[in-house]
Amino acid sequence: MEESAEMGSPEVYRVWRLRKQNQYIDAQIRDLGDEKAGVEISFLYNGELSYRHVCATRDAAIAEAGVKRVELEREGWICHW
Repeated sequence: MEESAEMGSPEVYRVWRLRKQNQYIDAQIRDLGDEKAGVEISFLYNGELSYRHVCATRDAAIAEAGVKRVELEREGWICHW
C-alpha cells in the first residue's frame, strides 16, 4: 500500500469520516495542480490507502465520495468527524 499525503498538507481535504466499531474510513480529495490534471479522491481504511481515483473535476470527486458513503452507511458505518 502507498502512503497518503498528510491531512495537515494544504492540498488534502477530508470529505468525510465513517466509523464502525473500532475501524474508520476517510474520504479525501486533493487537487493535482491544474485543471487538466484533475482531482484525486482517496479512500483510507484505518489510515492505509485502500483506493485512489483521479476525477476530471472537484464536483465529480465529491460525487464519487458521496456514492461510496451511501454504500457504506447501508452496511452500518456511521458519520464521525
